[in-house]
Amino acid sequence: MKKNIFAAVLSIASISAGSSFAAGLDFSGSATQDYSYILDSGNSVSISRSTNSPKISGSHPDGYALTNPFSSFSGTSMSAKWDYNGTMIGISTSSPYVVDLTFSDGIMTNTSAKVTSNETAILASRGMGNGFKVFGGLRINQYKVDHAKPFVGGAANPTLTRAGGYQYELDTGSSTGFSIGAAYEVPQIMLRASIQYNSEIKHNNAKITETLGGAATPSEPTDMISPSSMIVKLRSALSPRMLAFLNWRSSQYLALDVKGPVHTAAGLGSIYDPTSGTDITLGVALKINDQLNALIGTSRGQATDDGSPTVNILAPFKGTNTQFIGGSLKVTNNLELNAAYALTSFGDANAGTINSAGSPVAAPFTDNKGSRVTLGAKISF
Repeated sequence: MKKNIFAAVLSIASISAGSSFAAGLDFSGSATQDYSYILDSGNSVSISRSTNSPKISGSHPDGYALTNPFSSFSGTSMSAKWDYNGTMIGISTSSPYVVDLTFSDGIMTNTSAKVTSNETAILASRGMGNGFKVFGGLRINQYKVDHAKPFVGGAANPTLTRAGGYQYELDTGSSTGFSIGAAYEVPQIMLRASIQYNSEIKHNNAKITETLGGAATPSEPTDMISPSSMIVKLRSALSPRMLAFLNWRSSQYLALDVKGPVHTAAGLGSIYDPTSGTDITLGVALKINDQLNALIGTSRGQATDDGSPTVNILAPFKGTNTQFIGGSLKVTNNLELNAAYALTSFGDANAGTINSAGSPVAAPFTDNKGSRVTLGAKISF
């Protein structure tokens, strides 16, 4: 059995499998910040782009619908690796945290949140003999947040304009952390078991600006912490043409509690205080012929239950369940194209919001779904 039979299929699994938002703002489920590509042999450059289109709506207790606030949002990942005297060297860039939403109904009109991010990793892997490899490297991470709550403006903002309410802007700047991992391989049966740890990244002196009723209040620089994560992956051939894979990811968001002095003084508590969670992906890859591979799989994401009767209105669901399919086409000996499609069901939940009188209420969100499309290419040299 050739070692590279399922190389293209496995690259699809790593970029498309998993549920967005399984925990916190994780963009790619169990594939978020997965750097195990550095374990593969051969020199290559890869690029992929995924577009998420959540369709999440609910009902406000005041008697109107909260129609889908989410815009489609995309993330691009690129990676390159090459063999240097037996040590694989690599560099990659991706968007681990992405979201874009704006409500347009009732008291929630113009309430919005937009998160963008970038992470660049400089990596290396090395064989240790007897099937063992170690890998790891440096990660450079940054993210930005733009959040608005027009209803905080109260009677002075009756039309719920963004400018007349509360606004929060965050720029963490760039800070560094690390990734470290190990793997065991049996090439004859395409077996690989790997574990990877991504450290927390502390952003010292993140820049925060709060605006209320048009008056901007730059806050003292504060610390923000990007979550740590653990990724465990297992794959093995079931036959010369079939391979099974299992990916598990745990994200630790407990250290991330987004606050602002103006927001706190208004009695609104934390802006965003996510819980940790896990994402597990299970799938099968099939070699159809020498040019074409396919895969099918499922994944489930679940945030830790903190006992609260409501979830954050900016993430109005509990857990995700995703089914996905994909395929790869070897165009030439050096070029592979791949694509994948995923359909996600979002778990029913009651989201915390307020009514027209300003009192806390719970808005039910049920029977919601979303889709994800991923396109990619890999050049080997």
